[in-house]
Amino acid sequence: MRIDGITHADQYPNPHTYPDLHTYLDTYYHYPTNRYHHTWRPHPHPDQHRAGLPRPANRYNGGVSVILFSKKYREYWLFFVSLVIYLTVRLVAIEDFPIYFFTDEAIQSVHAADLIRDGFYSEEDEFLPTFLVNGNQYNLSTSVYLQVLPVLLFGKQIWVTRGVSVLVTLLAAISVGLFCKLILNIKQGWMGILFLSIMPGWFLHSRTAFETVLAVTFFACFLLTYALYRTRNPNYLYGAVIFAALSFYSYSPAQVVIAVSVAGLAFSDANYHWKQRKTILWALGLGLICLVPYFRFLINHPNENVEHLRILSSYWVQDISIFEKLGFYFKSYFSGLNPIYWFLPGKELIRHVMKDYGHLWRPAFPFILLGLGYTLKNIQKSPYRILLVAILAAPSGAAVAEMSITRALFMVIPAAILAAIGVWKTIPWLAEKISSVPDKPFSTALYGLVFLVLSFFNFYILQDSLRNGPVWFTQYGLFGLQYSPKIVFNAVKETLDQNPDIKIFLSPNWANGTDTLSRYFFDDPLPFEFGSIDSFIAKERPLTRQDLLIMTPEENQQMKESGKFKNIYYEQILPYPNGQPGFYFTHLEYVDNIQEVFAEELKTRRQLIQSTVMLQDQTTVSVEYSPLDMGEIKHVFDGDDFTLGRTWESNPFILKLDFQEAYPAGAVKFRIGGEASSIQLQLLVEGQEEPVFVEDTFPENPEPRTVIIELPTLENILFAEIQIKNTENDEFAHVHLWEVEFLMDQNQHEQ
Repeated sequence: MRIDGITHADQYPNPHTYPDLHTYLDTYYHYPTNRYHHTWRPHPHPDQHRAGLPRPANRYNGGVSVILFSKKYREYWLFFVSLVIYLTVRLVAIEDFPIYFFTDEAIQSVHAADLIRDGFYSEEDEFLPTFLVNGNQYNLSTSVYLQVLPVLLFGKQIWVTRGVSVLVTLLAAISVGLFCKLILNIKQGWMGILFLSIMPGWFLHSRTAFETVLAVTFFACFLLTYALYRTRNPNYLYGAVIFAALSFYSYSPAQVVIAVSVAGLAFSDANYHWKQRKTILWALGLGLICLVPYFRFLINHPNENVEHLRILSSYWVQDISIFEKLGFYFKSYFSGLNPIYWFLPGKELIRHVMKDYGHLWRPAFPFILLGLGYTLKNIQKSPYRILLVAILAAPSGAAVAEMSITRALFMVIPAAILAAIGVWKTIPWLAEKISSVPDKPFSTALYGLVFLVLSFFNFYILQDSLRNGPVWFTQYGLFGLQYSPKIVFNAVKETLDQNPDIKIFLSPNWANGTDTLSRYFFDDPLPFEFGSIDSFIAKERPLTRQDLLIMTPEENQQMKESGKFKNIYYEQILPYPNGQPGFYFTHLEYVDNIQEVFAEELKTRRQLIQSTVMLQDQTTVSVEYSPLDMGEIKHVFDGDDFTLGRTWESNPFILKLDFQEAYPAGAVKFRIGGEASSIQLQLLVEGQEEPVFVEDTFPENPEPRTVIIELPTLENILFAEIQIKNTENDEFAHVHLWEVEFLMDQNQHEQ
């Protein structure tokens, strides 16, 4: 069009030369004066200004001040500041909280160092192994390879190992924020970042190097890239495949979560997938390529998945029907969807919880609920179906064994997004209720208040965890927080620096995987020996006054009560965070008549003690049992998984139960320690002359576990002899036993 010799193109330049449409419209058109009627009126031609006519004010003239203070860039700055807050509350004092440094964290860098040393071959001579061993099971992969470069550059240091994990989790925060902003069109995408950051379960674990946080991070990236494929560009599907694979290899429960998510999304968007079938085919090919390392692993280790389930004591490997297994699965699965589990958690390992916080941030509950309602209302829209699939998939991996926060941590991603949706829908409603006239600046002020509140609580949780976290729980030993390898090994280093020739015996009974932890802090060969005071109490060993034994409080008390030592001198005592003694650096000697003492003990140790106990159902039985040095025999039958009996250097642990009347049972439940174990049952049953023999073996496990031995049929038991043996220890070993319970059948355990 030409008007007075001037074309429209001359008067109003190509909009593509401007950074965005709003800049173009505001430069060459009047901004609409009525927010409800978007009528655009052209500015006068620029030549009019050269003719002396006044130029309309341009709100984008201002250079840097525009970027810093304009409404256009405000949300971008808040997004960036939210990421800074996210990183800050994780990196500050990262070595100090959590107060433990667990073997599952240390082993990432230890394996990375081993791969570097061995030319990226595993102990089985496998090049670039798909999975590496942790606690007798193959469950480490992505997390190890991510530590290779940091180990090369900085060595093995806690701030490096955890810092790498924190930096990777930044992708989760970015993904949640962009999902809100780009997929759900929530301009305030920063809310998702701050909500994620403040979730206690995520706050705690994202400050560690546990592999679960990597799996959750890549799961978040998978959801974002899939949503971009669904709403922006089909090519994002390739990114979704890559992130799904990274999550799959990061953590074993993620394999189920990813499988369920892929199946759910395939069904949810089936029509769209058909339209993009060419892209789908290419993505499937990429997925198969990503699965090649897994197929190689299955070929090399064909029984490993089943063995993994056995280590977890999963019902999937128990001799029960498929319907019972499905029943157990869905019971556990739905517990992972129960808000009570997330906001009022019950039984959980204390090192995986923040006291009085819940797994999800409790003040966010109404907003999560509102966001869930809005999501269900908009289920016809793909982005909200993606969110629902993520919610339903999150507990699917944990339900394979037993629900726990580390296995179900995936839930924090959709929870953070739901909370952001809830606030997003609340602010306009609240603004309208407070002001009778819709007021955009007022809504903006409310969003500013939300930003300040969420930021405040992020820093509040940080300071609370650093100040009070060390004394939230006072179980600092093996069955609690396992405090603290950095403190212990630094003290050992100082002792060796002062006296390089000293012989040190360090107790391994304060943490899981102390051999792995030692290799994190020391190079091979170790300059000390692992050995607890138990081994010196059980039998005579070479011991001089110059030797140094490092003991836990329980071992120190045991040493005193044994009466076998003299000239006891404490070189130093390392305190726990609550000020109580934690580690005793001790010099001592045997008493003069130690040989006579051990000879007398050997006789005593082989004599069973007689008593009576009440079973869990109040039935009274006579019992003979191996002598105990910890707990009482009644603790083995009290129904409490936290009380135990420990043999006094007697392996196996022998129990003989004489029932006054025939006692019906179809299974026997045991809670035993993590050592490789065997359990033998010899039963005299009513109506049979020959005894019934049942035996089962259990591999080593990082944690105490509950195991169930099925009897051939429902038996009326008159007498039972039980032998529980640590198969890899000698006859002087301690056998830990928390519980023995006779059950009518397998189902009674689940009730």
